[in-house]
Amino acid sequence: MVKTTIEVDEDLWRRFSLLVLRERGDRKKNEVIVEILRDYVEQKGLFVDDQQLESILRIEEEREVFLKIWDKLIHDPFYNGKYVAVFRGSVVGCDEEKGRLAETVYKKYGYVPIYIDKVAPGERSVEVPSPELAVP
Repeated sequence: MVKTTIEVDEDLWRRFSLLVLRERGDRKKNEVIVEILRDYVEQKGLFVDDQQLESILRIEEEREVFLKIWDKLIHDPFYNGKYVAVFRGSVVGCDEEKGRLAETVYKKYGYVPIYIDKVAPGERSVEVPSPELAVP
């Protein structure tokens, strides 16, 4: 089970809460949200095996770490303007060239999900050179 926080427009949340209260009773919002998420995923037809899903989730966790430490990295001349690799919640390498960085970290850690992105003001591109994920 995953616990997460989302930001929702206040008026939309109040209307949603009122509808759920009317239809299902108090304290059923989580159930409805889970149903909405399940319906959305099934409707979009994203079918991945457990290994692919694990890789995707791990990359997203590493991306969240990168976003949390971005301000610190941008103010550090060692990282500013370079690509950094995040693995297991820590920066494990940096380089001016993305390809060279990817090669270095994969040699050290193996071909596992590692998040790579550039630390530069105004740039927020996502770079994810990780194991290929075939999505049918």
